[in-house]
Amino acid sequence: MAKMSALPQIVKDCMEFLRSEALFLILSNLTGLRLHELAEVEDSSDEDLEGNSEPKSKKSKQDKHKSKSKDEHVDAKCFSEIRRWNHGSYTLLHDNDKELSDYALDVILFLNCEDWQNEYGGYVSYIAKDEDEELLTVYPQANALALVFRDKETLRFVKHINHRAKASERTSAFHTIWSVFYE
Repeated sequence: MAKMSALPQIVKDCMEFLRSEALFLILSNLTGLRLHELAEVEDSSDEDLEGNSEPKSKKSKQDKHKSKSKDEHVDAKCFSEIRRWNHGSYTLLHDNDKELSDYALDVILFLNCEDWQNEYGGYVSYIAKDEDEELLTVYPQANALALVFRDKETLRFVKHINHRAKASERTSAFHTIWSVFYE
């Protein structure tokens, strides 16, 4: 993990954005998670007594504002880290989440992996606890942002980066900025 003081200003600015209130609100609106006080909450009272629901496009702005809960305090958290991945890098599968939260949103920004090949490894694997079958694989893609919503029964690890990654200067390493958001 890199030290913040040693990072270029552009990376520091990116980290600041990933921890900003603006991103908390954007992620809330994209995912439906309560990460910000101003995020809209889906109201389950959209249905009338006969079970018909009104199309969302017909709702008035006033109705939308009713679904916001300004009095409710949101205690969302974000933990971020920057990593450099190269030959021999990997993570272990573990189930000791720092927050012990029921749900988490992984936000992974891949950098400097323009010529990265899937056969090199370095991808993120998500599996269910006590299962062998992979649920999801997130491959490094240049300047890509991956959003993965997971519960406490979903575990993750980064696959070992093998010797093929050392073949050239351009493919020897890549970086990630990894943030985990908790409601």
